[in-house]
Amino acid sequence: MKKSILSFLMAVVMSLGICSTSLAAPAEPGVIGFVNRQVVLNSYPGIREIAQQIAEKQAALQKDFDAQSKDMEMQAKLDLQAKYNQELSTFEDTKMAPIKKKINKTIKKVATEKGIKSVVDSSVMVFGGEDLTDEVVAGLK
Repeated sequence: MKKSILSFLMAVVMSLGICSTSLAAPAEPGVIGFVNRQVVLNSYPGIREIAQQIAEKQAALQKDFDAQSKDMEMQAKLDLQAKYNQELSTFEDTKMAPIKKKINKTIKKVATEKGIKSVVDSSVMVFGGEDLTDEVVAGLK
């Protein structure tokens, strides 16, 4: 009796396993897209001017640091360097935040129009997916 109950339970468990895999939704084509964010960023209108502003700010901060830190102790130099790094980071974030927001909004719009449910950066895509890079670049212009 125990063997027949055990056999019956095993059969039920196996049946449920088979049913659940057959009922699982098949993978839909085009549900994952990818974007080369570096290409998109480099194609963004005005990005060269913004990059130039950031480089100029960095050069100015470096010049100030070199002048002020000339006779400082090591800890004071490290503190000043941290202050300038924070200032540069804040400046860069201020300049880049609207660009990143617009790029993300355009990626979402393109993906929605194409029925894409998930978008990843092309650097993490190993196989498959749909490349949305060109459409995103065109959407930003």
